[in-house]
Amino acid sequence: MPKAIKQRLTREESRLETRTRLLDSAAQLFARGGYEGASVDLIAESAGYSKGAFYSNFESKEAIFLELLDAHKRREIDALAQLLAQDIPASELVSRIRNSESSRVSDFDFGLLSAEFQLQACRDKTFAKTYAKLHRTHVDTMAGLITKLFAKLDRTPPSAPKDLADIIMALTTGLSLQRTSVQGPLRKGFLTAAILLVLGLDPIEGDR
Repeated sequence: MPKAIKQRLTREESRLETRTRLLDSAAQLFARGGYEGASVDLIAESAGYSKGAFYSNFESKEAIFLELLDAHKRREIDALAQLLAQDIPASELVSRIRNSESSRVSDFDFGLLSAEFQLQACRDKTFAKTYAKLHRTHVDTMAGLITKLFAKLDRTPPSAPKDLADIIMALTTGLSLQRTSVQGPLRKGFLTAAILLVLGLDPIEGDR
């Protein structure tokens, strides 16, 4: 049998492959050693590239972590957005949201790393501006989804959607950090139950 001919990647495909491998490498190293334990040299070496290849794709270690954090937060937000886009009766919507946590898979725990970055933002004014902009984008997006959720439920949110979004972001990081440093794994569904409690949606009529 003739050997399969390996198709040569285009320049753009090669660039995307390099970027993806660097992101995967960074994710694994951040997970093992935290932010300080993952250097640019180690990220590049683990991915099979030179430091030059790293800097061709990312400005700094902060930049690659922010991209990972952004992607992680977007996956969480997209999960809720996809549920709200479906034609689901209000009586079933909260149950679907609660059950969705078990189907989400995180590539690694961002709780401790998010806390590290928030501390770094307190120390570095330049970095703080970039981090704050990313955080605000996520909060604004989450606030929009909270508004849509309560509209579908024909209910009034217990507080301003942006305030609720800020609380949810802090709660997610805090519980994840607590799980990492003290308690071990949270029981299944605990995070979602806590978020629904903040929103005043647990329990909801018809959802028991």
